Amino acid sequence: MKPASERPEAQSYPEEGAGATARLTEEVMALIVAKGSLSFPHFFELALYHPEWGYYARVNHTRTGREGDFFTAVSVGPLFGRILAEYALAQWQIQGSPISFRLVEWGAEQGDLARDIYQGVQDIGGDFAQAFQYAVVEPLCQKRQALIESLAGIAEVVSTAAALGAKPGLVLANELIDALSFWLIRWEKGQWWERRVSCDESSKSLQFSLESPGQELAERLGILADFSFPEGYETELRPSLAPFLSEMASVLSTGEVLLFDYGFERADLYHRSRTTGTLRTYGRHQAEEDPLTNVGQLDITAHVDFTALAEDAEKLGLLPQRLESQGNFLTKAAVDYLREREGEIDPHLIRQFQTLTHPAHLGVRFSVFRTQKIS
Repeated sequence: MKPASERPEAQSYPEEGAGATARLTEEVMALIVAKGSLSFPHFFELALYHPEWGYYARVNHTRTGREGDFFTAVSVGPLFGRILAEYALAQWQIQGSPISFRLVEWGAEQGDLARDIYQGVQDIGGDFAQAFQYAVVEPLCQKRQALIESLAGIAEVVSTAAALGAKPGLVLANELIDALSFWLIRWEKGQWWERRVSCDESSKSLQFSLESPGQELAERLGILADFSFPEGYETELRPSLAPFLSEMASVLSTGEVLLFDYGFERADLYHRSRTTGTLRTYGRHQAEEDPLTNVGQLDITAHVDFTALAEDAEKLGLLPQRLESQGNFLTKAAVDYLREREGEIDPHLIRQFQTLTHPAHLGVRFSVFRTQKIS
């Protein structure tokens, strides 16, 4: 098994990146001039998912790993996928060892996790490998075409969950929820204000402005009614993710939705001491807090409200499970795999496992949210 440094060398940023940023910024400014300020979710969707110039739309832009913008558990090496193959085996057994069992991944990026899990399933073999199928949901056209080519013979790649139908299985997303859009809000003079994106035409630059919340945001702010906030408190708030969870659950006749991400339960996320929120941008492993610069070149994220996820799951009739750290989850899931290798000394495997599970590394930085669908 190879550590992150032994992954194949990633491609560098495309030379036209700065030009794409300028074109996307011009498009955003033109929209503002024509229609007025943009909500941050609208700006976010353009910056990350514009079909030509968005951060996640560019196929040749390497986002993860040492040559990219940030590390994920997948960047550590193939052990993460191998442990998830063991977890998929356990889920297949819990569901009665059906003759067809499908894992559906959202946010597959370059397909590394799909390849690692698929190889792990082949190593396990037997009836499970015969039953196992892999699918990827990727709505962005250019990324979808690249995945169709790179995952040929491994996974079915589709644009929407509706193309798959429901089967016994497992739904998986690694660091996806933090990349879904959110409002920016500020507590001032005893009320919430929406931070919207406007422009300074004289300097040709983007800036924030404060406006009264629209109806959808005003209604969503109700989940913060029980908290008190100091003057000038700024934070983020996502719309309900029930529609997204519903799409994920639609591919399961029975099974589990498994989400890895960083975040907190609501009381921690909106603690009054967290006065500047969790909004961050990432580029070349540098974390910043201004999403209005280098538009389309930087990832934009905010921590997940896991309480909200559980509430949305319950509304859909799903059964959310106890939130746990990535370290605890992977340690339990890897028990059988590690026991089989007891006494072996594999420095690559040991280093990967420590990076994934140790509290000083990724073990407590990420949480695991699980919710079950019972037939």
